[in-house]
Amino acid sequence: MKDNKTLRQLGEEYEAAAAEVKRRIVSRRQQLKGLRDSICSNEAYELKRELQLLYAEHREAKEIADYLKSYYEPHEGRREFFSYK
Repeated sequence: MKDNKTLRQLGEEYEAAAAEVKRRIVSRRQQLKGLRDSICSNEAYELKRELQLLYAEHREAKEIADYLKSYYEPHEGRREFFSYK
């Protein structure tokens, strides 16, 4: 049986995923903060790289969530999600 969901429900799922990514960001930032003595170590560089990816993932999930949740609302004055202008 198919699980049909509304766009708002899908948007809420993306929002939950963004919240999970945010928790991972907080965890990695705490780990990075704990490396004060070895801020230039390979571990610190790996954490910083992972943080960059997590920030991008979080931003994308939030944008998709917002777009899906407001899909049927008028879009006047707002930037379209998939615009190539």
